[in-house]
Amino acid sequence: LHVRSRRQRQMCIRDSFIPLILALPMVVLGKDFNVLEIFSTLRTVAGTGLSKDDNFWVPGFEGADPKQVELSNPHDCGTDAWGRVYIVDKESHSVLRVSADGSTITTVAGTHTGGDGPDSPTPATQVDLSNPNGLHVLGDGTFYILDTDNKKIRKVTPSGMCSTILKHAPGFFAGRGLWVSDDEQVIYFCGGIMPSGLQAVMKLSAIGELTDYAYVPPGNRGLGNIDVAPDGTLGVTSVGDHRVYRITSDGATPLVIAGNGSEGNGGPSGVPATTIALERVRGISFLPDGSYFLATQKGGDVWWVDLEGNIHLFVSGSRSGNVKAGDGFAHDSAGDKISEPRAIHWASNGDLLIVSNDTGVIRAVRTTCGPQTPPLAITKGLFNLTLSFPARTKGRYLLESSTTLGPPRWIPEAGLSSESDMIFNHSVSKSGDAKFWRINVPTQAGGN
Repeated sequence: LHVRSRRQRQMCIRDSFIPLILALPMVVLGKDFNVLEIFSTLRTVAGTGLSKDDNFWVPGFEGADPKQVELSNPHDCGTDAWGRVYIVDKESHSVLRVSADGSTITTVAGTHTGGDGPDSPTPATQVDLSNPNGLHVLGDGTFYILDTDNKKIRKVTPSGMCSTILKHAPGFFAGRGLWVSDDEQVIYFCGGIMPSGLQAVMKLSAIGELTDYAYVPPGNRGLGNIDVAPDGTLGVTSVGDHRVYRITSDGATPLVIAGNGSEGNGGPSGVPATTIALERVRGISFLPDGSYFLATQKGGDVWWVDLEGNIHLFVSGSRSGNVKAGDGFAHDSAGDKISEPRAIHWASNGDLLIVSNDTGVIRAVRTTCGPQTPPLAITKGLFNLTLSFPARTKGRYLLESSTTLGPPRWIPEAGLSSESDMIFNHSVSKSGDAKFWRINVPTQAGGN
């Protein structure tokens, strides 16, 4: 599988693996399209929803049904290209992974005992972590950990080896912001500055150069999460300032893009995002069209901000308590369904993942436009590719192939009318020259 970046995800099939990822870019491009229409119901990915503030990991959880496992204050999550969900479980001092089919959960980093493990390459499950609360996952299964109390950023390779790539003496404060470019040449994180003790968005380059990239008003509770938009700008949440900022590629003065700076429980949908209260806004996740989701810890809600800068309630939640409700119901149905979300993540299969720290549960809002199957292993000869997705626009859906991605040279192979919901079948010869395929979808705005 080759996934160049999250904002470039398309259904790419390479050599011996087919992770069926029909990504969101195919249906959300164009200002007239409403992202809310392509998400459906809530489901639980992991956790029992019991409110816990301690390490409750037991050996019997290893390999168990993730929905029967008590998580210990999960703080962030991510997905690889196979659809496996990674969870940084703060108070069990570990990173857990849910299988692509959702049936099992296993430990992939940490020993479930707090400590400071070796910095040199070591099997990740033999490395003690201490209250990790930040995570970034790459498509190939590489992941980076914000090992908070040890003031380190660690990297775990797909083979399971862990090493320390940065020791940051000022620490990370309350933030869990961590973002890594797909080529691993740039890392952004929320970190302290010596000797002032203030907090900023820090930038670490591949050559080891660390800079104070941008200063964002942290309020009295510090910064939250980071994500990078399709245009390369950064979005960073300020928990204490109750606002969301956009930072340009040169690290210039941050621009407020959401939140009015006050405490309170949101406001009406459809208004400018800068006019409503986003109390302790923490989570942020961009979509490939440039719109984005936000999660407010004390507001308790998940919001979507459209391309015009207007905000819409996506999932209603509680400001406090132990709320886990609504599995099988529409994300925008009446009633509180989550409480105190700490992070959100647009997953590789198109779902939106919600980390609810205080209830110890990972929820997902299903997408209606992507296959929900794990990857298939193909060894030789012919294989049949079958996709099923709802038609959102009228026109022709084209299957195109290319022998390379640098740059791609897409050649049409087959077409299908999109007048109604469809099953798309196509036989592909693995012995041919083509190694990459994509679905080219017309948008309402007239593009592709």
